[in-house]
Amino acid sequence: MPGLLFIFAHPDDETFSAGTIAKYATAGVEVGLICATRGERGSTGDLCSIDELPRVREAEVREAARILGVRRVEMLPYEDQKLWTAPIEDIRRRITATLRRQKPQIVITFDPNGANQHTDHIVISRFAADAVSAAADPRWYPELGDAHSVERMLWPWPKPLLSEETISELDEQPGVDFIIEVGDFRETKGAATRAHRTQYPGLRRLFNSDVRLLFEAFRLGWGARPHTTPAHDLFA
Repeated sequence: MPGLLFIFAHPDDETFSAGTIAKYATAGVEVGLICATRGERGSTGDLCSIDELPRVREAEVREAARILGVRRVEMLPYEDQKLWTAPIEDIRRRITATLRRQKPQIVITFDPNGANQHTDHIVISRFAADAVSAAADPRWYPELGDAHSVERMLWPWPKPLLSEETISELDEQPGVDFIIEVGDFRETKGAATRAHRTQYPGLRRLFNSDVRLLFEAFRLGWGARPHTTPAHDLFA
């Protein structure tokens, strides 16, 4: 069975690819999610205390994942807005263990600029690439199981709000290698986004029009290029 593994920094980062997650999960693809922090420096939305926020946000991302059809969610124990302080040996080992256990064909994480230059997004991109390389080399952590090589690493397009009007403009734009139609999953994406109750006021400003939820785009970080670009299947 094909597999996708999303590696992000915070609860709610997955919302930018939520339509794609729901589409592939519905098609029977095994989808996993690694969340490196519990987002303890996010907004409380006046729904909980600061001390309660990490627990609340973990519950929110697990509920969002359930709605989207993600079968495996792994929360890592690192600090929001200070992900760069995560011990490299520790985070490499944790992500490598997940890669070898889940054996995804494709890993999706932020691009090297973190999509919006958020420091945590930038460093999770670096940590993910490091672990993908380690997971493929049997000399790293042999006790974690057989080496596993992913076929592609993809980066969400940093401007994910795509409408039919903008798709034709992106066909010739370098970096737009996959365009996934997710219109049938707008309601699912909306429900998963609303599951992040503490962060929803900010997310609502981003996803403020259903028509803008018809497509999601991805750039090929490395791996096999599709025969034609943009392709309309991540496994093409």
